[in-house]
Amino acid sequence: MKTNCFLCLMVMALTALVQGCGNRQKESLTDLLVVEQTDSIQGNHEGNSYCWASFKVDVPVNGPLQLVDSVLALVNREVYKMCEYCIEFDESPDEYVEYSEKEMFTRDGEGLLRHYMKKYKPLIADSLWNTFSLDLKMEAQTEHYVTYGMEFLHCGGSCGSEKYYYTFSKIDGHQVRDIITHQNLVMFFENHPEYKTVSEWEFSADNIFNNSQYGILKDNFTLTINGVLNHYFLNEIPYSDISSYLSPEARALVEPLSQR
Repeated sequence: MKTNCFLCLMVMALTALVQGCGNRQKESLTDLLVVEQTDSIQGNHEGNSYCWASFKVDVPVNGPLQLVDSVLALVNREVYKMCEYCIEFDESPDEYVEYSEKEMFTRDGEGLLRHYMKKYKPLIADSLWNTFSLDLKMEAQTEHYVTYGMEFLHCGGSCGSEKYYYTFSKIDGHQVRDIITHQNLVMFFENHPEYKTVSEWEFSADNIFNNSQYGILKDNFTLTINGVLNHYFLNEIPYSDISSYLSPEARALVEPLSQR
C-alpha cells in the first residue's frame, strides 16, 4: 500500500511539473497589452503659434515580463530622443538640462509620457520653433512576436518623415535584428523585379539596404525605404514571395503566415 501511495505521489508530482512547464510556455506567448498615451506641446513664440510637438505612444502595461521590459526600453529610448531632439533642434544644447537615459527610464508604463512631459514640457515649449511628431504604435501581434512601428515627422522650412520597425520575440523578449541579409535582399529584387518599381526612386542594391527598415507584420512583409524625396516609401510584399529569403529566425516567425 505504501509503495502504491508513493507511486501515486510521484505520478502527481510529475504531472504537475509537466503542466507547470506547459503553463510557463503558454504564459510566454500571451498577448502584450498596451495603452495609448497622447500629449502635445505648443510653442510660446509670438507669431509662431503653429509650432508644436505631439506624442502618440503605445506603452505596455501587461504581458510576459521580458517582453514588457524590451518594449519599455524601446519606448523610453524613443520618447527620450524625441524630447532631446525638440529642445536641441537649431539650438545650443548647452542652454538646456540634459537627462540621461538611465535617469529618464520609467517602469510606470501608464505614466510614462507624463513622466517625460513633467521634465521636458517647459523646455520644449520655450525652444520650439518647428513642428515635430512622434507616433510609436504596436502595428502587429501574433502568437510568437510583436512589431512596433515608429513614424517621426519634423517640419521647418520643409517637412521630412521617417519610418522604422521593431520586432520582438514573445519567447524571451529579444529584438529580432537579423531579418534579411544584403545578399538575399539583392537576390530577391533580382528574382522579383516587379517590386523595384517605386515612383521617384531609382533602385540601388546598396541604397535600399542601407536606407531600409523591415516590418514583420501580420498580413505582409513591409519594406520601408527612408529618404524618398525627404520622406519614406512603403513596399508591401506577401510572405509567400519573400519568406525563403529571410533569416532563419525571421522565417520561422512568418512561415505559418506564408502558407495562407
